[in-house]
Amino acid sequence: MTTLSNEQLINGLNERATRDGLTGLLNRTAFMELADQEIHRLHTSGSVSTLILADLDHFKALNDSHGHAAGDAAIQAFAAACQESVRHTDLIGRYGGEEFTILLPGASLESAGIVASEISRRLAAAKSPEGITYPTVSYGIAPSSIAGAEVAHMIVAADKALYEAKSLGRNRAVCATP
Repeated sequence: MTTLSNEQLINGLNERATRDGLTGLLNRTAFMELADQEIHRLHTSGSVSTLILADLDHFKALNDSHGHAAGDAAIQAFAAACQESVRHTDLIGRYGGEEFTILLPGASLESAGIVASEISRRLAAAKSPEGITYPTVSYGIAPSSIAGAEVAHMIVAADKALYEAKSLGRNRAVCATP
């Protein structure tokens, strides 16, 4: 019985150390470690992966006008839309605040664009608290092939594409270019 309790305690602590408390998604540190391992594994076998960096549009305005509970609801709805839109082999993490990272092992840019569209569709269809409209989402997408198969470089490339999506009017996905 003591062994079971210790195992449960260790599992609980591991869960708290690797998961975001609000969304249940991987936290930034856990995402970066797992994504790095997966990208290197795929790279050595000659396969690619694609990373999506997502940012909820005008999130501060939602928090300012409706409070942090509304912002939390939007973040949770986005996390749920992500989980419903990806394969069980994909990695989803809360990168920080209202930014999220999604690693799609073996996926093309086209597939990543489809996933981003599906996430946005699901978020738009999600039931929101009365008087609240969930924000749209902007996405930056980067393949491992242009980033030297390094997760940190993929995030930099996706971030540049994300800023382009925002400068083009938000609520869209933009693919990184070499």
